[in-house]
Amino acid sequence: MPPNLRPDLRPNMRQLEAFLAVAEHGNFSRAAETLGMAQPGVSQAVRDLEALLGQRLFDRTTRQVVLTAAGTAFRDGAQKGLEALDMAVAGARDLGDLRRGHLRLAAPPFLAATVLPGVLAGFGAGHPGLTLDLADNSTVQIMDLLRRGKADLGLGTFPPDEAGLSRRVVLHDEMMAFAPTGFHLPTPLRWADLAGVPVIVLARSSALRLPVDLGFEAAGIALKPAFEVGQIATALALASAGLGVALLPGYARAARHHGLVALDLTAPLIRREVALIHPTGRSLSPAAAEFSDYLTHSLRRLAPSG
Repeated sequence: MPPNLRPDLRPNMRQLEAFLAVAEHGNFSRAAETLGMAQPGVSQAVRDLEALLGQRLFDRTTRQVVLTAAGTAFRDGAQKGLEALDMAVAGARDLGDLRRGHLRLAAPPFLAATVLPGVLAGFGAGHPGLTLDLADNSTVQIMDLLRRGKADLGLGTFPPDEAGLSRRVVLHDEMMAFAPTGFHLPTPLRWADLAGVPVIVLARSSALRLPVDLGFEAAGIALKPAFEVGQIATALALASAGLGVALLPGYARAARHHGLVALDLTAPLIRREVALIHPTGRSLSPAAAEFSDYLTHSLRRLAPSG
């Protein structure tokens, strides 16, 4: 690997472009016309480059300008370097214009299975040059992926003060009751009305269990679940089978289970924040920033109150 040159020993762009133009045309005047420069400027740039390299790059006669052996060797390397730089500039602009890039998203299994497929399909159709990845993980795993640089964005409900992670709220969602059509429940439905009703809740390991505990505590009734499960889809399936009323966030409506009625839960109204998180101190890529806006608008259609 060649050694890194000190900045004061590196040719500048003006010198390189002047040299390559003269090498291509074999004439300082035509090179100047191509570059839109005055001929003395081109000549001076080449002289400065030769002084910097300590080598004569051209043999000049009254009739022609011919590359020396050193000039030929330098031309090949300089041309490749400028081509690589042009590719780097084009690549950066492509990323900014969303013509290429790679977006890695992590989300809980329910959102990954119900909401995000349509969102990703719509976003991908508008940006066909992007590569999209989706990981369905628990909340703890999502935060770990972000901290280890294995994901760009995480979607879900997260602790508001989690160290090293920045958040953008994309949805204010309210806890709801998903009841089989055969259950006779008052509307509006209060938490206190659930006394004696078989309820289906998520396990204590889930971030969605705390809002349910708070609702029952505020209503002054004991929580005695008929079922405690690990996934939203399981809770909805049990409710759909008539085994109880599932207490879940409003975005669970995205599952579109037949035979279930979604009822607002009041007294108290318990609202949660669904957020996109990313590592603090790391700039969002253009793709991640654009997707963040697109996802926000898509998710808010699920919750009219949001």
